Amino acid sequence: MAKKKWLIAVTIMVLMVSLAGCAKKSEVPKTTQPSTGTSQLPEGHPTETLAQPGNKESQAAVETKINDLLNKSYPGDWKVAGTTLSKGSYTENGNYKIVDDIEKLFPGTMGVSIFVGEERISSSVKQGTERVLKGYPTPTTVGEVMKSGSTTSTLSSGYLKVYVPLKSSGKTVAVLTVSTPQQ
Repeated sequence: MAKKKWLIAVTIMVLMVSLAGCAKKSEVPKTTQPSTGTSQLPEGHPTETLAQPGNKESQAAVETKINDLLNKSYPGDWKVAGTTLSKGSYTENGNYKIVDDIEKLFPGTMGVSIFVGEERISSSVKQGTERVLKGYPTPTTVGEVMKSGSTTSTLSSGYLKVYVPLKSSGKTVAVLTVSTPQQ
């Protein structure tokens, strides 16, 4: 019985920490309704809307900064094997250097993530000392960018969330997301 009470107490504490973290700088999770395929945000979270044409310069500036950093600091082509993402001789999975370097480019960011298919393989967002890789559904926009191969952005709670395709031989192999404060 004591073991059961302990498990319930730990579960409640984890939920409280998760909710407290959500109110701070974590990414806005999206959920997908399986029956309709429409995207809905959990209760209490702001909605995302497609960025308007006036924000295209901001989107372009964000994309340029990211690509400049990636090409300078990580020479070589993107490669994917399963869900392992590499650029040149560097592998991002488990190292988090790319997302941390990009986070430094954008002070006040809500976070940087990289997706290979539906899997978040890298994130600058942390809960305690652990990287947030699981527990948040993949935003539907990631799948759209994987298919289109075009950078896009959404607005949410004063942040411009930019989705940048990472390409190899013209084919999108991953999608990088960054949420920057809208100025």
